[in-house]
Amino acid sequence: MRLGRPPTAAPVPRGGASAPDAPDALDALDSLDSLDAPDAAAAEPRRPRDAQRARVYAAESAVGVSPLPGLDACRTFAERVVGSLWWAVRFPACDLGGLPRFRPGNGARQAFFRDEPTGPTITLPRRYRTKGVVLHELVHWALWSDPGLPHHGTTFTRVLVDATAEFIGPERATELAAAFAAAGVRVGAPAGAGPDDRPVYGADEHRRLARSRARAAPARTAVAR
Repeated sequence: MRLGRPPTAAPVPRGGASAPDAPDALDALDSLDSLDAPDAAAAEPRRPRDAQRARVYAAESAVGVSPLPGLDACRTFAERVVGSLWWAVRFPACDLGGLPRFRPGNGARQAFFRDEPTGPTITLPRRYRTKGVVLHELVHWALWSDPGLPHHGTTFTRVLVDATAEFIGPERATELAAAFAAAGVRVGAPAGAGPDDRPVYGADEHRRLARSRARAAPARTAVAR
């Protein structure tokens, strides 16, 4: 299944006025839950509804961009991110040995992450080769193994803001957080300490989704009767 990626100087949402080739924000995006293979739905457990997707893309399109000069530069930037201590303590299962393969996306309309039988890939057409887009897709990869989270939910946005602060800079992260707030995008709680004291994301979103399911259960039972 393909994960639509968002932002970047031009790509999915992060295109800014300074981006030389920024496409239309929504047109340029490919949603994470847009399936581009007939059997994609069967390949992945059903996830919660991706309610924030369009708003995330729109917010990212209002933020500045940091272009990368080519696919090799995108791969090098991804290696720097994934090879950092910051990343290793948060996502130890997503290490350099499993780094997604980068593909040029000739003919593709947007950038996207995909979990394929041969391993994960990130496809980056020329206009999506920015630090913001690479981070967006790497966050999809980092959270992919948790099917209980929506693709662009509050955990995704929290990790993206934190990663932006670490690898692009606090000013860009502040800009992104402000764009999320203006677009009505919810951002999750900061990472909490896990059993081994590693920063762990998503506990707040899992609790909220569990409460929503609990509230919905009586209604479904009443309808069934």
